[in-house]
This record gives sequence, structure tokens and C-alpha cells, in this order.
Amino acid sequence: MILADRDITIDPVDCMIMCFAHVINLCSGRVICATSDGADNHDPSSASGDDIVVTDPISVARETVRFIRESGTRRERFNHTIKEGNKNGWFKKAGSSETINLKQLQLLRDVRTRWDSVYLMLNRLREMRPVCFYILSNTEYR
Repeated sequence: MILADRDITIDPVDCMIMCFAHVINLCSGRVICATSDGADNHDPSSASGDDIVVTDPISVARETVRFIRESGTRRERFNHTIKEGNKNGWFKKAGSSETINLKQLQLLRDVRTRWDSVYLMLNRLREMRPVCFYILSNTEYR
């Protein structure tokens, strides 16, 4: 009715107005597929810090999050590492000796039906990077 009042005719059979969030979801999914080889075969327990060569960062992120979250013990140790790291000054600002305190947060998994979940997963992983490197470099977490 609003369109007809403005002399805009749309044939509902031939023309559909797509949901903008759905369009964003489809577009972001295509971009993610183009940048990801889909082979989640990276072993996050072999991570050694900045010397990692990453050819598929999204798969590496997914596997790292999966590795830490798949075990209740690892999740508890993740929380414990944040507490102890903040208390003992283990975490430093990148390229600096300045100590930082991290928030008590968990890693997020991406969800195929949520267009922004890959972004949220990557952003949280970046924020919690010092904890992840500590956990992945210590054999007691494996």
C-alpha cells in the first residue's frame, strides 16, 4: 500500500524484497568461504606464538577455539590462567613491556546462521590472544 501510494508497482511474483540481514549473511558467507579452504586440520596444540605461518586464519581460529572449549578442564584452566595472569602480570601489551589485565571472558564459537559470529569469534580470540598462547604452549593443557 505504501508503495502503491507513491506510484511504485512491484509484481510480488517476479520481485521480492530480500531481508537485509539475510543478504549480509549470504555475502559474508561467500567472503568467508573464499578466504577459507575449509580444511580444519590445523593442530592448535602445536602453536608456538608469532612464528606460526597461517594460510587459513579462520580455520586456525575455529580449531583453536574448539581445542580450548571442547574440554571442561581446559575451560576451567583458561579461566584460571586469566586470573593468575592478571594477578602475576603475565600479560604484556604487544611490542611493549607494559602489563595488561584481561577481562574474565570465554572464547566464542562461530555459528553458521549468524552472519557476525565469525567476526565476534575472531575479535574475542584476538582479545584473549595472550591466554591462548600461554595455554597452547604449555603441555599440561593437552
